[in-house]
Amino acid sequence: MKIRSIFAGGILALAVAGGSVATAGAASAHPIPVPKATGSVALAGPVWNPSAGPIQYSSFYVFGGPGRYHGSIDYANFSQPAFHTNVWNISKANSLTFTLGSDAYTHTMTVTTLTPTSTHSTAFAGSGFYNADKTVTWTITGTVDWNTVSFTIAYGNSTYTVSGSGLIKPDGSVSGTATAANPTQSLTFTMPSHSAFQVLRYTAPVTAAFIWGRNATFWSITPRYGLPWWLAGRLVMVKVHDGGPTFRDTYASGFAPFWRVTPYQITGGYIFVR
Repeated sequence: MKIRSIFAGGILALAVAGGSVATAGAASAHPIPVPKATGSVALAGPVWNPSAGPIQYSSFYVFGGPGRYHGSIDYANFSQPAFHTNVWNISKANSLTFTLGSDAYTHTMTVTTLTPTSTHSTAFAGSGFYNADKTVTWTITGTVDWNTVSFTIAYGNSTYTVSGSGLIKPDGSVSGTATAANPTQSLTFTMPSHSAFQVLRYTAPVTAAFIWGRNATFWSITPRYGLPWWLAGRLVMVKVHDGGPTFRDTYASGFAPFWRVTPYQITGGYIFVR
């Protein structure tokens, strides 16, 4: 199958008349559209064992044609701890304390699911109970975007709910304010240090790309600084296929020099190649 490439230009004809140079005309041309590949996908582990792999997210904008720059890729691995990214994973949270006036109410919390929604945000869900009376149970759903946390708690066998928002501090602790309903109350809340941890995220330019049909293969070099030693400055190849419906799309990646790409399970998002 022929690889599409960009062509643009025209022919400028010059005529010399009366000792002066005059523009005789310019032939217009209709450039062939540059092939593009765009995507924003949540990824689990390898397709043969999705639950065994990291929680990942990849967004990319890639275009064909000549030149050294072919777009960019934005990648996050929410299972891999890192520093100075300000992208957080809250799955280690196990304690949540509400304060009403001078009274503190400590709960035990367990995050059961974590779903990436972008390279800097996740949705989470879990459950918990009130430590002073373990029969008082609840479920929690929430989001983390950069270091901002928002959540809603619904207590079992009750109409009592609590919605809160706060910030993750550098030590992984969380604090903020909350509002309860039935009855209405204004609360503050805290989670102890190490409730959340920063994760790996980077952006990199795409240095080469081949796009044909509904397939694209492109390469990028990861940043040399701010990443773990095994990832810094590595040449990464990504292969994607636009299968129409998301469940038919594919995403695979691997490192030079062997190019043993691993196909990852896509759990959400889209890939578009044209």
